[in-house]
Amino acid sequence: DTSDGGGGYAWSVIMTRSTDIYVSLSGRTTFANNNGASRFNSIHANAGGGHGSEMFCYTYGSSSSFAMRNLMQNELIAHGGLYNRGNKVANFYVTKYTNMPSTLSENGFCDNYSDSTHLNSSSWRNNVALGFLHAIQRHYGYSAYTPGSHVTKIVDNANAGFSCSANWATSSSSADKYGSNYRWHSTVAASDTANWNVSLPSSGTWTVYAWWPQGSNRHPQTPYLVYYSGGSANIKVNQQVNGGKWNTLTSKSMNSGSNNVKLSCWASTGYVVIADAIKWYK
Repeated sequence: DTSDGGGGYAWSVIMTRSTDIYVSLSGRTTFANNNGASRFNSIHANAGGGHGSEMFCYTYGSSSSFAMRNLMQNELIAHGGLYNRGNKVANFYVTKYTNMPSTLSENGFCDNYSDSTHLNSSSWRNNVALGFLHAIQRHYGYSAYTPGSHVTKIVDNANAGFSCSANWATSSSSADKYGSNYRWHSTVAASDTANWNVSLPSSGTWTVYAWWPQGSNRHPQTPYLVYYSGGSANIKVNQQVNGGKWNTLTSKSMNSGSNNVKLSCWASTGYVVIADAIKWYK
């Protein structure tokens, strides 16, 4: 996993297969080991006349594998709702020969009518997958993420929601820009702002970020004005550095609906200020 620069994380998931083909046990472990996987779960449907869900780790596995197994089983039961067959150990090849914390899940019994009804339900499988995500996140020490609970809104200078006067020139020469171009203005003792307007779907605490392409002619105290439910915050940033990425301006309580960020060119002369993109993240 890697930071997405917005307070969250981007998770990279690799699978031994995505079609109905057979991959040998050694092929599965080699695939995980060679790709530097951080966590491993082998997902199965059980058979043999029983019912319910159970989770395994290697009998002589690491304490981290045991902890992951317990979290995975808790979430499997919470999201899947089948009979809890418990946390177990076994000398399964795929949990023994993987180099990272590893588990093997038996989600349910394909030869049990009730279990198979759930196993054949795409919504049930999605719920279980979400549970596995929560377990792995908690194993890392992160808060569990629920799709839709984290929201990102981005307004680029080329998007609807951005406005500025004709005095703001357009350029695309900097390689670390966001999108295809950006706007710039020489610093002057005059009020001529670039404006980003966004419609936020919900009230609450939102973190606001700015993106700019850096340069030695940028102002070292470029003035942003971030509006929030209690007023506005004047944030000054150095646009000579930290270009080509999201930079935090502030976190504030904001109402749903229209919200604004402005960038002023009113600063000491001899520089330029850059209006590129703004992100709101909840």
